[in-house]
This record gives sequence, structure tokens and C-alpha cells, in this order.
Amino acid sequence: MNLKVKFIEGEKIYLRPVEENDLQLFYFGKNNPQVRETLFLFFPMTYEQVKAEISAQTSTKENLLFTIVDKETDEPAGLTSFVRIDYVSRMATFFLAIWNPEHWSKGFGTEATKLMVEYGFDILNLNRIQLHVAVENKNAIRAYEKCGFKIEGTLREAMYHHNRYCDFHLMAILRSEFYQMKL
Repeated sequence: MNLKVKFIEGEKIYLRPVEENDLQLFYFGKNNPQVRETLFLFFPMTYEQVKAEISAQTSTKENLLFTIVDKETDEPAGLTSFVRIDYVSRMATFFLAIWNPEHWSKGFGTEATKLMVEYGFDILNLNRIQLHVAVENKNAIRAYEKCGFKIEGTLREAMYHHNRYCDFHLMAILRSEFYQMKL
């Protein structure tokens, strides 16, 4: 039986739980210079390290990970997740990585963000979803703003990259803002 798992389905992509065969893509992305550059990843990772990292992240209810899959080709394109979910305060931190640069600029990141925000508010009953993004990553900031995220502040000199310290924006969307946008 060859059933496709589509946990959340959009127009161009669908999200499904992470599978063993996705690890090759994650391994590729974490070691690809183009991808590493956008995510501020500094150290090489072996396949076994990537496997252990994903296993640790999926073994707790504080994290929810999904593989982003291209609907047209059924090819995995990236990873999106909520991490550090606080079920009392109803808050989560959002993460997104399109691990294969061939899938960049196709709208997959924006659509995955929209699907995750909707899932977070409609199903998980979250009140706040936040993220961190490099101030210089204008494309990501625009995509997040399209999905309703607002810049709440700047984390000054938050990370070291290419012999300098870089600022990051803290962005968030609140449940009330999400439902106001849907009207």
C-alpha cells in the first residue's frame, strides 16, 4: 500500500511528519554553503548527528516538526516547526528552513508559514507565535509580514557572522491579530 500522508495541505505544498528518508535532505541543507549562510549554521554535521538531532526534537511534545513537501513532485523541500511550545502560556517559536535552494523563491516558505500559523491558532489553541530573523534577510521579513507577523523589537548584535555581529528582529503574531486578518 502506497498512501501519502498529508497532515496539512496547501496549494503548492503539504506538511507531513518527518520521515527517515527526509534526513538526507536535512543533512544536505545543514552542510550546503548557500543554506548555511541564511541560517547562520557554522559547523559541519554528519548524517548521524542530523539523525540524532531530529530524533531528539521529535521525542518531546514541546516541539512539532513537519517536512515541507512540493505537491507537484512529492519531493521534500524543507522543514518547519514549532519549538519550545508552552502549553500553559499558549506560545511557540516558529522555525522554517527550505533545505534545497532549488525550492527557493517558489512561495513554499510563505505558504508553509501560513499553514503553520493557522494550525497553531485553530488547532493547537496558541495565543502567540514568535520567531527570530536576521535584519538583513529582507525576503524572509516580507514573507513573515505577509502572514501577519509584526516586528516587536531588535535583538542587537545577537549573532556573530562573517567577522561582525548581526542584529535580529523578534517578530510575532497574536491570535487576535490572526483572526482580525481573516475577516
